Amino acid sequence: MSLINQSTIALRARIDEAVKDLHELTIKINHADLAKTVSDLRNRINDPFMFVIVGEVKAGKSSFINALLQTDREITKVAPQPMTDTIQQIVYGEKEEVIVINPFLKKILIPVDILKEVAIVDTPGTNTIIEHHQEITESFIPASDLIVFVFEAKNPYRQSAWDFFKFIHGDWRKKVIFVLQQKDLMSAEDLEVNMQGVLDYAEKQGIHQPQIFATSAKLEKDGNKTESGFIPVRHYILENITGGKAPVLKLENSVSTCLRINDSIREGLDLRQQQWEADMEFRKDIKSTLDNQELKSNRQVDQLVENILAGYDRTTQAKERELREGLSLFSLVRRSISSIFTKNFSQRVVGNSGQRTGAKPERSAARKTARWHQ
Repeated sequence: MSLINQSTIALRARIDEAVKDLHELTIKINHADLAKTVSDLRNRINDPFMFVIVGEVKAGKSSFINALLQTDREITKVAPQPMTDTIQQIVYGEKEEVIVINPFLKKILIPVDILKEVAIVDTPGTNTIIEHHQEITESFIPASDLIVFVFEAKNPYRQSAWDFFKFIHGDWRKKVIFVLQQKDLMSAEDLEVNMQGVLDYAEKQGIHQPQIFATSAKLEKDGNKTESGFIPVRHYILENITGGKAPVLKLENSVSTCLRINDSIREGLDLRQQQWEADMEFRKDIKSTLDNQELKSNRQVDQLVENILAGYDRTTQAKERELREGLSLFSLVRRSISSIFTKNFSQRVVGNSGQRTGAKPERSAARKTARWHQ
């Protein structure tokens, strides 16, 4: 026995170092939620095997715990209205004591033998309207070793309960057993139908050989232990958890949770790697597109320059030609005008000269005529 204890202690120390390394990793990658989860896991690695009782408000969780502990009194309060407004961790103690850890967690110490090997955690209802209840319940799940999912026997099909089950099983792969509480409120036939319904749904969600129990805390309290359904529950605990198995099972669960967290980190890193590769490929595509567009733009600019230069050449040549033609026409017009003016001038000169020459003979003739008549 001493050898087993020493082996367990050595294994616990190794696992504690691994959890410490994992915690440092979560801090390095700046994942606050996982860092808190791993820190809580490490802080509880020396705690007893932990049952976490979950279920909706008024499903009978508190009554189930009181009956399981066989104390003949209420350890957790039972009332018509929701009473559990904090997480209550029930552990072994030589004397009764309540220690308030924080506004959402308190520890109850009581001298009950079964608590020497296991701790029981009573949680707020998963469908409660009281602020913080569900979030603190969810934050407690990763450190659990066994989830006891309590349903109201009359209606184990509420969607909010099964949504929370998916969180427990899908995200954390925790070991789960199912309890249909308050079985005394329905017929045996209807109870069998509901137990089969839970079995079918649990198998559909990937639970291999689901463990389902039907209990009545009222019958247990009244002394009807044969019909209460708690004998099979206690037998399951004895066969699978207590009797010296709990410490090793807790370490195995801690390793499983660490592996789950490590897988989550790896999946996150793989996703980031894929995103990085996709981003790099996208950047390459953009660069290639820009390079091609730059080449195309440069070719277009070169072509535009060539077109402009060619247009400029054509324009200058046309203007030069027009200028040459214009100058030639101007010379022609100037010569034509000059010749016209020169011709007119010559004609006037010639005309005037003729008139002066012809007048003299006429006057001479007139004089001659005058003189003849005389």
